[in-house]
Amino acid sequence: MIFRLACRELLRSWRFGLFFIFNLSLGLTGFVSLQAFNVALETEIKANAKSILSADLAVAARRELTDDEAKKMREVVPAAATEGKIYEFFAMLSSSKGSRLVLVKAVDQAYPFYGELDLESGRQITAGSDNKDILSAPKAWIYPELKSQLGLDVGDEIQLGQLNLQISDVVKKDATQTFRMASLAPRIFVNRELLPQSGLLQYGSTFSLAHLFKLPETTDHKLVRDQLYNVLTDPQINVETPETAGEDSGRQLGYLSDYLGLVAIVALFMSALGAAYIYRLFLSTRMKEIAILRTLGLQSGEAVSVYILQASMLGLLATIPTMLFSLLVLPLLSKLLANFTPFDLSPTVTPEAFLICLLMAVFGSFVVSIPFLMKIFDLRAAKLFSEEKFAVGEGQRRYWTFLPCVALFYFLSVYQAHSWKIGSLFVGSMVAVVLALLLIGYGTVKMAGWIRGLNRWFLKFSFLSLSRRAGASLAIFVALGLGALLINILPQLKNSLQAEFQLDANSKIPSLFMFDIQDEQWTGLEKILADREVKPLGRSPLVRARILKVNDQDYERKLDTQGFKTREEEREARFRNRGMNLSFREGLSDSEIMIDGRPFSGPFDPEKQKRAELSVETRFADRMGFKIGDVLVFDVQGVEVEGEIINLRKVKWTSFQPNFFIMVQNGVLNEAPKSWIAAIPFLPEQQRSELQNAIAKEFSNVSVIDVVRTVDDVLKTAEKMSWSLELMAGLALLTGYIVLFSIVRSQIKLRRWELNMLKILGASWGEVASFILTEFAFLAFIASFFGAALSVVVSFALNTFIFESDFKLSLIQPLLSVVIITTLSLVISFLASLDIVRESALSILREEK
Repeated sequence: MIFRLACRELLRSWRFGLFFIFNLSLGLTGFVSLQAFNVALETEIKANAKSILSADLAVAARRELTDDEAKKMREVVPAAATEGKIYEFFAMLSSSKGSRLVLVKAVDQAYPFYGELDLESGRQITAGSDNKDILSAPKAWIYPELKSQLGLDVGDEIQLGQLNLQISDVVKKDATQTFRMASLAPRIFVNRELLPQSGLLQYGSTFSLAHLFKLPETTDHKLVRDQLYNVLTDPQINVETPETAGEDSGRQLGYLSDYLGLVAIVALFMSALGAAYIYRLFLSTRMKEIAILRTLGLQSGEAVSVYILQASMLGLLATIPTMLFSLLVLPLLSKLLANFTPFDLSPTVTPEAFLICLLMAVFGSFVVSIPFLMKIFDLRAAKLFSEEKFAVGEGQRRYWTFLPCVALFYFLSVYQAHSWKIGSLFVGSMVAVVLALLLIGYGTVKMAGWIRGLNRWFLKFSFLSLSRRAGASLAIFVALGLGALLINILPQLKNSLQAEFQLDANSKIPSLFMFDIQDEQWTGLEKILADREVKPLGRSPLVRARILKVNDQDYERKLDTQGFKTREEEREARFRNRGMNLSFREGLSDSEIMIDGRPFSGPFDPEKQKRAELSVETRFADRMGFKIGDVLVFDVQGVEVEGEIINLRKVKWTSFQPNFFIMVQNGVLNEAPKSWIAAIPFLPEQQRSELQNAIAKEFSNVSVIDVVRTVDDVLKTAEKMSWSLELMAGLALLTGYIVLFSIVRSQIKLRRWELNMLKILGASWGEVASFILTEFAFLAFIASFFGAALSVVVSFALNTFIFESDFKLSLIQPLLSVVIITTLSLVISFLASLDIVRESALSILREEK
């Protein structure tokens, strides 16, 4: 009987059902589309994991393994395994057409065990192929960026350190390359055997070394990995399997996906807001019928079951348009993110994505309806014999019924952000924003009733109507306000980012950044700079070390765990599993400020001090759990150095100045083996190019980063990423418009008698239309205005506290959005009310009220 009652109600109220389904499905579309994209991405990563790693197992470090470590490694790896060895490091490429920082990948005959390199000549480099001409002659393969940036091509001569090489081919596709965010340098492939005569890898040079292994098919990769970690105890040594390499390769795109998902959740929230309002109106029209059924013997629990079943059925039906809408959004999302993936993605709505959609639709519909269904228990049959009207808002207020909605929203946010911290901040921010909009909206609709001195009656009635119908007005206000906020945040952030990275003669950002400078090279380098009247912004020593102990506790490597991992856990594992770059100087740089503790007491005095003083970057300290007073023990080239944290610094990393997580008191590491890094102030393009060529010619091991080009790449990447975020923001705003249409439509239907009575009393249909449009246009204008204003506040907070950069206000975008949102709201309100506004007034006289 319950099922039959539920179906009969839905058939009778099919218009309500369509609105509810459309509202919910639009909110689910972004969430499901993103889930389908992530599933496709994870599937592709797993399928290409061995190609990404180019091996079954890799033992990697930023130094050469000792003989003892190499012996232990080979004792663990199966004897039947095949071994290869590759180096990666930055170096300056010189040619008759200019110089450029490149990422050198020095390979051997074994590379790659898996995957392939497609070259422009048509050759394909795979495992065991004998067409690797770079191994038999002094040749190189280059990435296509070097063709466009320097005009290099096949047959050109290039110089790499002391090596004179000929370009033999251009890499068309590299299956071993992962995700292409903003990169410092294009790749170049050379023969590993040529490195000793190149002079590029000197003591203190920065490089990555990887021993690659192809294991027998029956080998348990994870078991071998765990055994290697047991014998190779240095946290600087990393052992990777295809699975861990795939996770690492997808991390950058994962961060973008996280934030896309949070925006999609906002769209889902707005959709739920509209669905809740529509359901509330629907239930209010059914309260009298429910009371009648109660007098005929239907229990409250059975009545609630009818509407729970209805909500679940509507949620189930909502999956159909959700799938259809997702098929439209997925190609757009894939196209926007295609620049960041090395392989083509063809995401489709997989069974997993459909299951998530089904769960969200059915369970979400049930959760949204709970607060209103509980009102059924408050019905009293005696009210049937009174003249009071039934209303869904009557009865006991059960605020706890909203807890499942909040819990679901919080769970989705944490799950989508992969971070308890970010998820909690997001939910807290959303609650704050929604409360702010509710307070502003409530004040607006109440103050609207106080407006006096209006000449036209319909203007006065519009504002009085807003004041009387606060519930509907607030739902519209929040939906449009959130949409305006989302659509304006990104342009504000991009404007601030561009202002932060604006490079000119007054800019504090350097134009060139040099590293791997040896002690004995400073004299010659300073001469090159002096000849060109260039004074470096500063130079900083770099000393390699690793943490041995923290407060007398061994600082152990943190292994990856299976299952759900937060982004904070991933970052902590990465920081623990790597060496540290230490530095020293007298005081703070322009890009640093001390936020806690005391400054260094001066140069280290071994007679008065038991241990060195340390300064730690505050975010790094937070991630690692360090605090003032902690004692750290470092291994610096085999020598133990003990230090105590005396202050925490905030570093402005976007300054591109030489900065470090840990600074050591001057006088402790001065005699340790080190290299130097330095920054060059702003130079015009021609002078910058000449200086870079001179340094590359004289000191081939010194790597020079063109900061101007790097910043340009960062801005282009940010622009590409922002399009995908704006797609989700636009979807959220579209959801807001559907909420507006649904509420306006339901309100107009509820006020049909009132509107037609106005016509009978002499109002023209144009005046009635003006009465409605003034009401909703005013509401849309105030909502979009305050939504845009809140976007400025949120953007300021993100810039200041998350990105730690200066905020640059732009008024054009927010003001333009206010005009556009108000205009579109006006059009939507007109379309929603058109048929009833133009309805003949005589029609209500022929109907029974």
